[in-house]
Amino acid sequence: MRYLFIVIFLSLGFTSQLSAQHVYPIKFDDCYLDQFKFETDLIRVKVDQKELIDKITAGWTSKMINKAVGDLGLQILVDKRGNSCLVSVRNDTNMNLKKMNLSKNINSKLKWTGTGDKISALVLLQFKDGTITTKRLGTVDMKNLTEIINN
Repeated sequence: MRYLFIVIFLSLGFTSQLSAQHVYPIKFDDCYLDQFKFETDLIRVKVDQKELIDKITAGWTSKMINKAVGDLGLQILVDKRGNSCLVSVRNDTNMNLKKMNLSKNINSKLKWTGTGDKISALVLLQFKDGTITTKRLGTVDMKNLTEIINN
C-alpha cells in the first residue's frame, strides 16, 4: 500500500511538472523540453523588436495584418545558441492559427542573443488598427505573468 501511494504521488508530480512547462493552452511538440529557465523580471534573451515581428509574420498578407485584432501569446524556447522553438500559444485574435505558420516562422527564422542558458521567452503580440506591438512577459511564481519593462 505504501509503495502504491509513493508511485501515485511521484506520477502526479511528474505530470504536473510536464504540464507546467507549457504556459499557454495550445501546445507544440517540436521542442526538446529538458531543463530551462523562465525570464522573471529581467529580459535574458534578446531580439530586435522589428526583427521579431518581421520573422513571426513572414508570409502573412497585409490584409491579415490590417484586419488583425487581439492578443497572441507565444512561449518560445531559446537554446544556448540562440535558436528558437515554439512551445505553446494562446490565440486571442480573430486570425486562424494555421494560416499564421507560427511554428515554421519561429523555429526556422528567429535568432536571439543572450545568456548561455536555455530560456523560455514569453512574447505577447498585440494587434490593433493594422499595427503590431510587442511585450515581454516574465514569471516569478510560476503562476502569474507580468510585463518585463527593461530592454
